[in-house]
Amino acid sequence: MPRWKKIALACLALLLVAAVAGNWYIRTYDEREPSRVAFADHCAECHGRALEGTSEGPALIDRALTYGDSTPDLIASIGDRHEDTGSPDWKASLSAPMIKSLALYVSEQRQRIPTTIESQAHALPQDVVRSQYHDFQVELVTRLHSPPYSMAPMPDGRILVSEKVRGLSVVDREGRQGPLVAGAPRVWKEILHARGMYVGIGMMLDVELHPGYPENGWIYLSHSDRCQLDCGSPWPVSMVRVVRGRLEDNRWVDTEEVWSVHKDYYTVVPDGVACGRLAFDDQGHLFVTVGGKAPYKNLHKLDTPYGKIHRVRDDGSVPADNPFWQPPESRDASSTRHTVWSYGHRTTQGLTSHPATGAIWATEMGPRGGDEINLIQRGGNYGWPLYTGGLDYDGEPVTIGEDLGLAFPESATIPPVVDFTPAPAISNLTVHDGDQFPGWEDDLLVGSLRARTLYRVRIRDGQVLEQEKLLHNLGRIRDVEMGVDGLVYLLLEHTGGGSLVRLRPVPPTD
Repeated sequence: MPRWKKIALACLALLLVAAVAGNWYIRTYDEREPSRVAFADHCAECHGRALEGTSEGPALIDRALTYGDSTPDLIASIGDRHEDTGSPDWKASLSAPMIKSLALYVSEQRQRIPTTIESQAHALPQDVVRSQYHDFQVELVTRLHSPPYSMAPMPDGRILVSEKVRGLSVVDREGRQGPLVAGAPRVWKEILHARGMYVGIGMMLDVELHPGYPENGWIYLSHSDRCQLDCGSPWPVSMVRVVRGRLEDNRWVDTEEVWSVHKDYYTVVPDGVACGRLAFDDQGHLFVTVGGKAPYKNLHKLDTPYGKIHRVRDDGSVPADNPFWQPPESRDASSTRHTVWSYGHRTTQGLTSHPATGAIWATEMGPRGGDEINLIQRGGNYGWPLYTGGLDYDGEPVTIGEDLGLAFPESATIPPVVDFTPAPAISNLTVHDGDQFPGWEDDLLVGSLRARTLYRVRIRDGQVLEQEKLLHNLGRIRDVEMGVDGLVYLLLEHTGGGSLVRLRPVPPTD
């Protein structure tokens, strides 16, 4: 048997083992998570295992905390002994990272951020939802065949939907999901499906309409292009690729490649970190996000595509004003340096542009804490993995950047406009631009996966003025978009499928 076949069979056996182990790991990780164990060891005797309080100490949930409940407040409360409470001197016995880890754990419990398994649940509220500016109801538009990734509302009221391991389809104005669009880029069945979490190589990612779609009909798709032997690999590898095409009688036609990379940059890293989010600015430039689909040492190497946001024209040509552009005759054939717009990103799961200013906003998943909303700037270094507001999943400091020998001052990086700590696993976002919810105009609407929460964030002149949870415990929100009817549409992914829902305002009651 050829050597490559032996390697492939060994990899298949490992994947089968991973399928079993993955289910066990996801099921048991939350119980073994270090900060949960630390709380049980050091804090539960007084505050209760469920933070409900005991005769020895007050509850830490369902009540206001005397010394504040932000993560910095909690760090101070744990680390700085309050003599009037009789609390132990934890600073003397616990490390600073463990104190921060405990603060994150308490904050997560106070915010009812669910476990990985619990986040797969979904339930649409039946009653009117009250919010600061508008009351609204959540309506089911349609159930989807499989977990989705993206949607693009069309001018005629239909909605394009991409499903990660199924493909592209159209939901009509009556909420009926049509058959798969024939001829769209191929997708592959997931390698591993453990408790609702998909691990795969070769998935459908984002879908976006050209700003001039009513005139030119261009639709942009990102997907994880998969290859194997033709890439010189004995096992499947993949990488983000962007194409454009048109719809004609539910067929994908006129395909053109817009952005891709050399096959040397295809990797075995699963597509969960591929990202592939798309957005156009007000000048018609297309922005593409690529996650850390490679070792983190590559995120600050400008010749590699990973951990970057890339910028090209709508036809794929490269603007000469890109920050690291090089003329074709002087650039390496495999380099992606000339398309890089910003770098030092971890997993940029969301991307949008302001409809009036063209400003590019992105969401980024951190590790344990450290989710971010970033305003993307030309040539910006966003710091990962040397600087982050989060901790590693085991509660220890993130030392990846130091271990890799990265050395640049924090002042040389662009800080997040919004830091989400603890991390809700934020996903895609949009800028509200419609007449149905005028009180939300120009606010960011941000989805989240683990927290199953829709956030409204008001940012003016770089400052966060308001932050509100519009919906909580709804489901894993994968995408947020404005419909042509002025309503807000959400894509939910959950065990066994997905849902397309919308928010509809209702008149306020006295």
